[in-house]
Amino acid sequence: MRNETPWRWVSIEGMPEDAEGWALAGQAELESEWARLRAGLKTDEAKERFVQGWLRERNRAFAIETGQIEGLYTLRRGVTEQLVAEGLGGVVGAHTYESLDDTTIRGLLADQEAALGMVFTDVASGRALSESMIKSWHQLLTRHQETVTGLDPMGRHVAVPFVTKGRWKIRPNNPRRQDGHVHEYCPPEQVPPEMERLLALYEDIAGRNYPVNVEAAWLHHRFVRTHPFQDGNGRVSRLLMAWAYLKRSLPPPVIAAVQKPAYIDALEAADEGDLKAFSDHIGYLALASLNDANRLARHSLEGRLNRPNGNGGRTVGDTYLPPLDSP
Repeated sequence: MRNETPWRWVSIEGMPEDAEGWALAGQAELESEWARLRAGLKTDEAKERFVQGWLRERNRAFAIETGQIEGLYTLRRGVTEQLVAEGLGGVVGAHTYESLDDTTIRGLLADQEAALGMVFTDVASGRALSESMIKSWHQLLTRHQETVTGLDPMGRHVAVPFVTKGRWKIRPNNPRRQDGHVHEYCPPEQVPPEMERLLALYEDIAGRNYPVNVEAAWLHHRFVRTHPFQDGNGRVSRLLMAWAYLKRSLPPPVIAAVQKPAYIDALEAADEGDLKAFSDHIGYLALASLNDANRLARHSLEGRLNRPNGNGGRTVGDTYLPPLDSP
C-alpha cells in the first residue's frame, strides 16, 4: 500500500548504486537490431521514408498524449488516432470534451509537437543538456497556455495568468492531494541551485552508459519531483525522458492518457525511493514501441511498404489512404 504520509521535498539525489543492472530482458538485443535495421534502411530512400513516416506518427502521438495526461484537454473517442494518422491541422475544439476554442486546442497541440521537434534539434546539435535548452522547451510548450491554476485568499482554485513561461517559478506550487496532504516541491528560492545540481549530476550520469530506461527515468523523476516551473513540469519531464532515448537514436516511449494511473503509481514509487519501478515502467513502454519499430523496419526491408493506421486507414509507400467511411 502506498505511503499516506505527506511527501516532503528533498534535494535532488544521484543515481542509485545498483542502477547499471536495471536493463530489461531482451532490451540490448532489440536495441542492437534497431541499429542494424536503420543502417540497412539508409541504402534505400523509399524504404527509409516509409519507416520515418511511422516514426513521425509516434512522435505526434507523444505530443498529443502529453497534454492529455496533464488534463489540458480530453480528446473524444477516436480523435487521437485520426490526428496521429492525418496530422494536427484538422483539430477543432469540438474534438475535445471541454469544447475548447479552436485556436486554443490547435495551439496547444502544435506547441507540444514543436517542442518535441526542438528536442530533436538539440540532440542533433551534439550540445550537452543545459538550463537554456530546458527553458526554451518550456517557453515553446506553454506558448498557447494562458492560465495556470492558483489559490485565492479563501483557498479556492482559480485560473491566474501564466506570466513565467520559460522562467523558473517565483511562487510555491505545492498541490493538495485528495487525501488532504500537501505534496511539497522545491521552494522557489532553491530552484536555481537545484537545477544546477541536476545538470551537474546528469553530466556524470550521461558519461556512464547506464541503460537508456534508467537514464530516462532518473531525468524525468528528478526534474518533476523538483517542479521548477510554475506549470508544465510534467510535459517538460517527458521531453527529458525523450531526450535520453533520442540521444541513442531510439524511439521514445509514448505514455498514453489511458495509462495514466499506472504511470502515476510508478512515479509515486520513485518518490518513495524505488526508482527501479519507474525505470521498469518506462522501459517496458519503450520496448513495446521498439519492437513495433523493428517489425516495421524488417517488413520495409523486405519490400512490404504497406501498414495499417490506428484510425482504420492505411499507408502504402508514401500514400496515406483514409478509412473507407471517411467523409
